Amino acid sequence: MTGKFIVSLDFELMWGVRYHMGRDDYGDAVLGGRQAIPEILKLFSQYGVHATWATVGLLFARTRKEMLDYIPDDLPKYTNASLSNYEAIQGDIGENEKEDPYHFGRSLLDLVAETPGQEVATHTFSHFYCLEDGQTLSAFKADIQSAKAIAKSAGHELKSIVFPRNQYHDDHVEICVAEGITTFRGQPDVFAYRTMANRDVTPLVRGVRLLDSIMPVVPRTDPRRPKQCAGATDVKASRFLRPWRSSLPAYSTLHLNRIRSEMRTAAQQGRQFHLWWHPHNFGRNARENLMQLEKVLEEYARLRLSHGMESVTMSDAARETQLVRGANC
Repeated sequence: MTGKFIVSLDFELMWGVRYHMGRDDYGDAVLGGRQAIPEILKLFSQYGVHATWATVGLLFARTRKEMLDYIPDDLPKYTNASLSNYEAIQGDIGENEKEDPYHFGRSLLDLVAETPGQEVATHTFSHFYCLEDGQTLSAFKADIQSAKAIAKSAGHELKSIVFPRNQYHDDHVEICVAEGITTFRGQPDVFAYRTMANRDVTPLVRGVRLLDSIMPVVPRTDPRRPKQCAGATDVKASRFLRPWRSSLPAYSTLHLNRIRSEMRTAAQQGRQFHLWWHPHNFGRNARENLMQLEKVLEEYARLRLSHGMESVTMSDAARETQLVRGANC
């Protein structure tokens, strides 16, 4: 079996960070991420990379009115009210993409869809937090139905999902399956990476993740193929592509080396390597981040020639790979 190179991006703009950052402190990164998306797509086309773009449903809308038209009746009532994006739709955003590029992104979504090899997937309608206090399964189901509806209006049939903050339980996966979304990006079931609520992402967890991004700290083996979980196909994440930082250039070099080493292992052993990030991670130091990405893609190109490694979307991985049934998430 040949190794698989899987890429997924969490396409959120401001919707994914509103609860803890505003335009004043992060708006420049969001706008920079918008500018980076066409460059990312050019690199994907140049290197023949297929990718899954998990898109917040609100970004399918062309106008604020269209957003309002698709808001579900059953809304999450988070204990931490700042987690909900619905109040912003009611009056804290502009009317369209030209007026408010922080919260509208349909032109970018259309560009993604027009680029060969790219899959448009969902990141829920509202950037729904599945493990935070106050959410309910009924509200999640309503959110997914809205995501499906607005995507359909734009000509897209959703088959894959990336859960915001990588938060989910089997019940959430089962709801997605019932709605026709049968592939998701799961988390390795190991300390520091397993799915967890925001309150459980402690400084220790963050520190372990930071170290594991440059050296083996957490024991983990990439699977040879996706697994069945709660009736869906789990295309597990392997590594988050951390943004390049001018304050830590040596760290970024070690991080890149770690990723390339893991890619080589996956290619040699016929395993899948699933790399992910957010476009807004490229919003600052865009030149350096795009150079880092190109080095990753150059490694993929070498492995494609030497070991037959294939680039596939999440839904492609689910469709093309024989599933291991009955495995744990």
